[in-house]
Amino acid sequence: MWPTWLVPLALLSNGTLPVGKFHGQSGNSSSSGRELRNVEFSVDEVLLLNRYFVDFLAAIDDQAAADSADPQCALAMRQLATGYLARERLGLEWFDSWGKIPSGLYHQNTYALGNVDQCRDIAEIRMQHCTFLGAPPGNLELLVSGLCVPQLCNPDFVQLLYAAYLKTQSVTLVPMVEQELLCIRDEEIQYDGAVITAIVVSSIIGLCVVCSTLYEFVAETLKRDPKLLYSSFSLLGNLRSILHLVPRVKSAQQRSSMIECAHGIRSLSMIWIIIVHIHEFLLVALWKNSPTMWKYIRSFVPSVLHFTGYLAVDTFLVLSGMLVAMSMLRELDKKGKINPLMLYLHRYIRITAPYAAMILFVVSFAQYTGEGVLWKVHMNGFKQSCVTNWWAALLHIQNYVAPNEMCLTWTWYLSVDMQLYIIAPALIYPLWRFGKRVLIGIAGLAVLSMACVLGTFLYNEFRLSLFAPDVDYRRYALTYYSTHARMAVWLWGLIFGYILHKTKDTGVNLSKRNWTAGWVACFTLLGLIVFSSYQIYVTDVADFSYVIDAFYEPLSRSVFAVCVMWIILACVNGKGGLLDEFLGASIWQPISRLSFTMYLLHVLLLMMASVAPDKTGAYFSVINLFYWIWGTIGLTTSVTLLWSAIFELPFVTLSKLLLRS
Repeated sequence: MWPTWLVPLALLSNGTLPVGKFHGQSGNSSSSGRELRNVEFSVDEVLLLNRYFVDFLAAIDDQAAADSADPQCALAMRQLATGYLARERLGLEWFDSWGKIPSGLYHQNTYALGNVDQCRDIAEIRMQHCTFLGAPPGNLELLVSGLCVPQLCNPDFVQLLYAAYLKTQSVTLVPMVEQELLCIRDEEIQYDGAVITAIVVSSIIGLCVVCSTLYEFVAETLKRDPKLLYSSFSLLGNLRSILHLVPRVKSAQQRSSMIECAHGIRSLSMIWIIIVHIHEFLLVALWKNSPTMWKYIRSFVPSVLHFTGYLAVDTFLVLSGMLVAMSMLRELDKKGKINPLMLYLHRYIRITAPYAAMILFVVSFAQYTGEGVLWKVHMNGFKQSCVTNWWAALLHIQNYVAPNEMCLTWTWYLSVDMQLYIIAPALIYPLWRFGKRVLIGIAGLAVLSMACVLGTFLYNEFRLSLFAPDVDYRRYALTYYSTHARMAVWLWGLIFGYILHKTKDTGVNLSKRNWTAGWVACFTLLGLIVFSSYQIYVTDVADFSYVIDAFYEPLSRSVFAVCVMWIILACVNGKGGLLDEFLGASIWQPISRLSFTMYLLHVLLLMMASVAPDKTGAYFSVINLFYWIWGTIGLTTSVTLLWSAIFELPFVTLSKLLLRS
């Protein structure tokens, strides 16, 4: 899902570098051609590694510089190196901003990124900060080093120059992404088609918001009812709609129609998904104490928060199937028919408008909103996938068209949800027309979906463990993103919605003993899922068969869905007790209304606020992780509040007016 920038991609070599013509002094009286051979690299060698590069640069002769791919850069680097050796302030400050040996080299702290801000703030000459990855001989981890080089230097040339030097030290430069993406430099905004389109669209939307807000404000001041068409973009009205708290209902019949506990379940599931993705980001952040982070990941509590949290998406699928069934069945009871095309249009506009705005932001403004050692790597990764597959994303088919290069990978859920919504009338109308007999067919489809996942796991011997030696990423395209593999839970939700619809007047009458047995079974199954998840994801895969993974994947999803449905059933029928009071509390309603846009935006916000802007390594601790979690929840909620008010609710209102007309 995330850009794996530490994995070598290709050998980048733009231009030629006459390596044999460059000579450097290695300090003291040793020659620059000193070969360390294939021995264990120690702290001393790493300590002097970049220091010897200064001597290498200072020894560049005029002919070698003239023959190089970037003569101006070669001469500028030589001048800075000479200034350092002469103890001139510019040279000293230049080298001081470089990455040096990090503390804890043998504790997997291999990030020597230097001081990015110091490099960029050098007044005498415009500088850029570039990051490189070197593989030393022996058993040391890959070294990540930051260098300060003049802005006029071509990043690819600097990469070749540094690689030529590292070769003399028996260190191999590991090519990653394009070197330009790993250089922080002054860059002007490129007014391409995406940026111009974004400026025009945002200007139009902004004008609509201002005019609509002023209109509603004036109308309310004059004590007149504003017309819905003109006030659809009003921040006042839309924020009021999102933040409005509806008191809990008393009537049992109204409670079965409202499903108040769904607000709490949806909100907690969204928070859980944020926590899951924060734990995923732990794996790509620049930690100075990586072993501490991995020790935390392997412990029980984070396993519950992280690995079991993948089931939170299944909660959304359950709720989606349930609510779709209930709403369509009510419509059929009222009118005897439904208009699928109108339903599709309303649904498409509702989920696509904020999604399209997000894609436009990613391909235009996102790359210019910050900087960091990995900023351009991550932002470019988002941008390129969206530039290529934006059309599949907006048609909600990218989980099949481009499962390995999806625009904003986490939005696979939108494709699955839209595709399931399209087939909903074909299942719900026969269910309404012919009754319970159709339930057998729907349940059969759910079982087939589960069998498909089981068979795929068994055939390919897929493993779920994060610590499996060979992770087969085909698993995601075949069993995680695909609609046919995820539809079982949605179908169980659809069946459950039919049951709630049929019992809305009478309720479900079970004896006290049966209700108690149901609660005991529910919590027992949830506990079993949590414990199994911990064992499967962190245990060495050599200790158990892949058959266990194959059965756990489809069964855990459906069993978890059954537990969620039981909780809803109990709450609707007044048997939820304190849990019903908690899940049905009005305070959950705003987060529930924002859950869609929170899901849409949270990963991008998390990336832009945490990993991408890093300019140095950070120390991992559990308390800082929880600050990170709460900060992400707060930031996501704040931004999505405005995003929903500007890009979601206005188009929902307009689509309703369009369909009504």
